[in-house]
Amino acid sequence: MTTPPRRLLFIASIGNPAPYHNTRHSAGHLLLDALKPLLETTLPNTGIYHETWQSPSLMNVTGPKLVRRLEQWATERASRLERIANVAATRSSSSTTPNFPTQTTYPTTLVILHDELSIAQGKVRVIRGGPETFSLRGHRGLISICETLRKKGLYPRSSGASKSVTGPLADLSILRVGLGIGRPSSHDTAAVSKYVLGTVTDNELKAYHAAAMPVAQTIRDELSRPAGTV
Repeated sequence: MTTPPRRLLFIASIGNPAPYHNTRHSAGHLLLDALKPLLETTLPNTGIYHETWQSPSLMNVTGPKLVRRLEQWATERASRLERIANVAATRSSSSTTPNFPTQTTYPTTLVILHDELSIAQGKVRVIRGGPETFSLRGHRGLISICETLRKKGLYPRSSGASKSVTGPLADLSILRVGLGIGRPSSHDTAAVSKYVLGTVTDNELKAYHAAAMPVAQTIRDELSRPAGTV
């Protein structure tokens, strides 16, 4: 990657904990498992600009824990970047200065990895923004996250928060990465529930892993996206 990082990424997968980790409804978790080694070898200064996190909550109540961890991480990362910048500043005259960031504030993108019934198995759909840009299509995990962000005034900015948001999440973006799991022929609620909670087959898992490479490129592109761009 030649373009320097211009933002921070909190990459969170949502799904269900054991015994439902290896089900279609947890495709986001399985995608993150496949992504981690790719990100570790291709993103610059691993661990400084991005964080990966797997939600421990049931899908329907994902929001509170995810947003709480996002806020904690953003605060911790701001402090870490400030320390690194201070160290870099004291070594600015040295020809051996390490390639560390010298700025302390970056916009943040919340990257959400989730299952997607409405697209074919193994296909990926990337959407920037919350329900104001594209319907959440009844996805309970996404609804929980977006509702929690709205209540805290973190996203979107027009949510009517009592005061302006300041700090490391003052310019928060959302990037939704939906991994297709296909859908059953029947649209009956019971049939759909049985399908999404069914165990992923070996062929399905291969399709999820194959999707990891283009998703990794999407994440690299997002890391270098300038502030204020759409």
